[in-house]
Amino acid sequence: MSQQINLCNPLFRKQKKYFSAITMFQALGLILLGILSFYGYLAYQTRGLATQDLQMIQLQDNAKRQLNALASRVGNRKPNQALSDRVAQMEQTLHAEVSVLNMLQRGELGNQTGFSPYFIALSRRTVNGLWLTGLNISGMADEIGIDGRALQPELVAKLIQQLKYEPVFAGVHFTKLEIRRPAPADKEAQTGDNKAAVSASATHVAPYIEFALVKSSAGPAK
Repeated sequence: MSQQINLCNPLFRKQKKYFSAITMFQALGLILLGILSFYGYLAYQTRGLATQDLQMIQLQDNAKRQLNALASRVGNRKPNQALSDRVAQMEQTLHAEVSVLNMLQRGELGNQTGFSPYFIALSRRTVNGLWLTGLNISGMADEIGIDGRALQPELVAKLIQQLKYEPVFAGVHFTKLEIRRPAPADKEAQTGDNKAAVSASATHVAPYIEFALVKSSAGPAK
């Protein structure tokens, strides 16, 4: 009787060792080296941050000392009285100017545009044979007086009609119109011995009439 022995049985093969003791110690050493390197890097970064923190603290202390020194110098200085008086004067002037400006804006100080528009309007509305001798404007043009002379009385009415076309005279109602002849020019003569005054010349009549237009309140033009 014979028996066969299978020498190819896996049990009789030499087994490979994947992780030997030396390999495991080497791997463990590499891991420890990596950990130590990481902690060394962290320590380096920590020392750098600590140095920066110390520098910032020093800078802050220097700034505090400089600020305290500056505050001490400023506190010991006495104010310039002349400068303080000048500032107070300028503040008073500014306050007064602001008050006047506010009053002007509210119209409390009368006419803000002046009276030149009235002169311009009268210069545009000229009437042949009529000339002006006086112009009086009061307040905010609440009262207007126009004095003049004309060769005929009808020219005064023509002037009034012409003024209606000027914006500055729009709505102006002249409440009073006076037309008169100038007083005759009398000449007086005296005797040589100054004993009596004798009227010696004839009366001379002027070739024009005098007129006066007065406006005392605004109203619709007629």
